[in-house]
Order: sequence, then C-alpha cells, then structure tokens
Amino acid sequence: MILVSVVIFYSRNIITPVLTVYFKDALNLSYSQVGYLYSLYLLVMFATDVFTGGIADKYGRRKILTLGMFLYGLSMALIGASHRFLSCALAYGLAALGSSLLSGTLQAWYFTEIKVQNLGREEAKKAYGLLRSINSANSLLIGIITATIVAFVGMRSVFYAAAILNFFGVFLAILLLNENWGTREKGVLAIVREGISLVLRSPILRYLFIADMLFTLPHLHFLYVWQLYFTGVLDLKVEALGPLYSLKSAMGILAGFLILRIGIGKEKSHALLFKISISLMLLSYLLFAGVSAEIVGVLALALYSLGEAVYFTGYTLLINEIIPNEYRSTIISTRMSVSASVGAVFYALIGRLVNFSGLAGSFALMVPVFVLLSLVYLRAFEEKITALSEN
Repeated sequence: MILVSVVIFYSRNIITPVLTVYFKDALNLSYSQVGYLYSLYLLVMFATDVFTGGIADKYGRRKILTLGMFLYGLSMALIGASHRFLSCALAYGLAALGSSLLSGTLQAWYFTEIKVQNLGREEAKKAYGLLRSINSANSLLIGIITATIVAFVGMRSVFYAAAILNFFGVFLAILLLNENWGTREKGVLAIVREGISLVLRSPILRYLFIADMLFTLPHLHFLYVWQLYFTGVLDLKVEALGPLYSLKSAMGILAGFLILRIGIGKEKSHALLFKISISLMLLSYLLFAGVSAEIVGVLALALYSLGEAVYFTGYTLLINEIIPNEYRSTIISTRMSVSASVGAVFYALIGRLVNFSGLAGSFALMVPVFVLLSLVYLRAFEEKITALSEN
C-alpha cells in the first residue's frame, strides 16, 4: 500500500509546480480560462465523487483504484498534447473523474485491509504516520524533479511523466494489492443512499462532516494566501518561496513522527491529536494576523504546516475507525464531494475576502473558524464517549 501510495503521490504532485504556468504560458490561456479549468475540476469532483465511492463498494476498490489511475494517466497525456482550451478542458475534466475514482478507494482499501488482517489501531496509526512522513519527504524532491524535467525536455514532458507514473501505478496495484471488497448484491444507488443515510443517522459522523466543511475554509485560505503574504506583506523575494515550501514539507515529516508518539496505547489519543493540531494552527493564524515580521512569519508557517499535517492524519484515522467496511468508499467519497462543493463556493469568494480585509486581516477573519472547529470536535468526542459507554 505504501509503495502504491508513493507512486500515486508522485504521479499527482509532479505537475503541481508548473500547472498554472503551463495553462497560462504554454497554452496561452487567459486568467479567466485558467479559473474556468479549476472550477470545472471541482464541479466534476462534486458531481461524481459520491457515486464513484458507491461503485467501489459494489464492484471492488482495487478495480476502481486502477481505473482511476488509468484515467488520470490518460488525462495527463492528453493535457501534455493539448494546444487549445477546449481540448485541455476535456482532458482536465477527465483528470477530475480519475481523481474522483481515486479519492475514496485507496484510503478505503487501506483501512479495510487493516481490519481484515486484524491489526490494531496503533499498527494502523504507525503505518499511516509513516506514510505521511514518506510523502512529506517526497515533497522535498518534487520541485527538483519537475524543474529538472522542464530544464532538459520542456514543460509538456512533465505531464507525460505523470502519465507514465500513473500507468506504472496501475501495474503495481494489480500486482500487489488484494481486492478486499466488491461483493455487494445491491445496486450502486442503493449503496449510496444507505451510506448517506448512515451519515445522517450517526451523530459523530455528522459532526465529523461539519468539521470537514469548516476546515475546508482555513485550508483553502492558507493555500491561496501564504505565498502572497510572504511576498506582499513581508516583501520577500519570490526565490524565498522555495525554501519556505521545503520548510512546509519538513514539518510534514516531523508530524509523521510526532503522530507515532502521541498517545500510544491510550484510548484518547485521537482527541490529543486534535487538541495539538488545532492549537498549533490557531496560534499560527494569530501570529500571521498580529505580527508582520519575517522571523514570526516563518515560525507561523512552520506551526501551521505541523498542525495541519497532524490534523489530516488525526481526521483520517478517526473517521475510518467509525465507518463500517461495507460503506467505507461511499462515505469517504461523499465527504470529498461535500468538501469540493464548499471549496468551489469559497474559492469564488476568497478574492473579495482578501480585498476587503487585506492579506493579514484575512488570517484574523479565519480565527473564529478554528474556535467553531474546536467546539464541533468537543461534541464529536462527547458522542464517541457516549457510544462507547452504551456498548
């Protein structure tokens, strides 16, 4: 699983450093057209994700995982060959469909396999924490690899490399992964309805979905603003963003090892992960909003990156501990679909938000979200304690 995950990580992220530049400069698209492409991607994810999860639960997660990688690889090859907006839009829509097929399957396959193999929660946490550390370490190499490809063979070749990596991932998944689900007699729509009904009936799942929607706001805000903050508010040169991105990746590595040590053997280890992660991110946002100094900005970046990496792992472990195996892909994909809808709306408004409050002020506007997030998790863990006591 770790090997397949690493290949998927490279195949998805190798294009990230040049994606917008490729659309803008290599294809000569306008800023509006680039925005249309990103909106199209989110809309396709929103429209298909929940159904692809149901398909995976019915027909098998390994099958849908390999199909997702194949379609994503094909889309990368088509984007690399594109010369016009329409052909690129069709290919990027196909990439979104491939992502939709992937989003609820690899994670669902992993956590179902944990239960099939009768591994404990600590083994699951250790393996997932190790995977987070490995992929964070790989983030340090992504920029170098992409820059080398661009320098020697051009920007289009990055997309062909992504295609090859996805096709290699298909081969590895077929060769190495078991098919741990896919024996459902019910139809896809019935599985989707039952999965959504389970979310609506489960108080803790409802709170976790609300938390995910809330966290989408600061997460997307940070992606949008942090680079502009350092070059705009702190007046750093663009060249400084490379080392700062490496710092973000290094914090992800540290988070993986921190997760291995937090609350080992303790029933309340998940709650501790959220206390630490939300506290770190809240402190970071207060520093960004209140102090405009380079050293403080670097410290705030490190704190946020560490907190976010711990948060994502904690959320993944907690929600997968609660979801039944037979609805795992459906519920995870439903969560992705809901988050995509929130993200699409927020991205449409974030420019106005920053214009209204300024870059530093926009961090202050996100502080109440972290407070609400903390309250939601308090309720979620209260529900979890109640459920354990009743059982």
